[in-house]
Amino acid sequence: MDDIGEAIGRGFFRAIGYILAEIFFGTICYWVGWPVCKILTFGKYPSSKQVVYLDDYSGQRDGFWCSAIGLLVIIVLCVFVFQHFNV
Repeated sequence: MDDIGEAIGRGFFRAIGYILAEIFFGTICYWVGWPVCKILTFGKYPSSKQVVYLDDYSGQRDGFWCSAIGLLVIIVLCVFVFQHFNV
């Protein structure tokens, strides 16, 4: 009986990890970071060939830096909002 509960728990945490990694980092952070990368590099990165669409993000690593910049922007905005509104 312990093995069944352990397998269910492991599957649940894998699903949560997938949601965080693929959906949040792969889509939301990418689309937040994409315009920031374009502005910071004066339109050179990412090029139009490197744009990663939602369905093929998992197969490419070109969008990692855009996603990382997007995550950084989201964290900075959250810190700013929390400090500004004293939350």
